[in-house]
Amino acid sequence: MKATTRTAVAFVATYTAGFIGYLLIDTQAGSWYSQLVKPSLTPPDAAFSLVWLILYALMAMALSIVWNHRPFEPHVEGWVRFYFVQLLFNAAWTLFFFSLHAVFIAFIAILFLAFIILSLIIGAFEVDRRAAYLLMPYLAWILFAGYLNLHIWLIN
Repeated sequence: MKATTRTAVAFVATYTAGFIGYLLIDTQAGSWYSQLVKPSLTPPDAAFSLVWLILYALMAMALSIVWNHRPFEPHVEGWVRFYFVQLLFNAAWTLFFFSLHAVFIAFIAILFLAFIILSLIIGAFEVDRRAAYLLMPYLAWILFAGYLNLHIWLIN
């Protein structure tokens, strides 16, 4: 596979995972979510879409950098596979939280997701530090989302 193809796959796969997560949101989720008591640090609803669009771009760039750096090395191949696993956890959190309203299970999923992202960051440092830096805002957002998720579970 050519570098341009890997880059295209990185962006298409990452944004597709986000779109699938969006499709998994229950149509009644907006009214359910608006009725929840939320922590004081909860951003406005409009901020979430904008942040995710930016984060997906950063994530896809990180995948592209790592995948194109040394695409056939076992370490890189494993990292790429693990990246796709984290996309599944990303979409699973949306399913648990917004479709099934299983807030505690969503919190457990986001803990796994944070661990996976941290592992990806550590692995990316070994390949190309730029990719690790690109994933750091994603980890920060997931940790923040975990804080929101935990507080929503505790106060509702």
